[in-house]
Amino acid sequence: MTGYVWHQVSEEEKQEIRKNAKNLLDNFSKKLDQIKTSELKKDSGELRAEGNGLEANKEFREFMMDNAPMVEDGLIIAEKGSWKK
Repeated sequence: MTGYVWHQVSEEEKQEIRKNAKNLLDNFSKKLDQIKTSELKKDSGELRAEGNGLEANKEFREFMMDNAPMVEDGLIIAEKGSWKK
């Protein structure tokens, strides 16, 4: 996943992203409209069985760590509520 590290996005790139996102959502919406449902499933109220989890995709992990502002001992360090002012 090299080449996908964070960078300042130009206005041209923003427009392309908006266009692609709109197309994606429009296509997804059309696909959802095609799904026929006879009834909605109700929540059974039962808890799911816990497992051991899955091994994370190493390439995705590297990508996330490369884009994180602060990483320490393989963990992303985030400032709680820093976006709230």
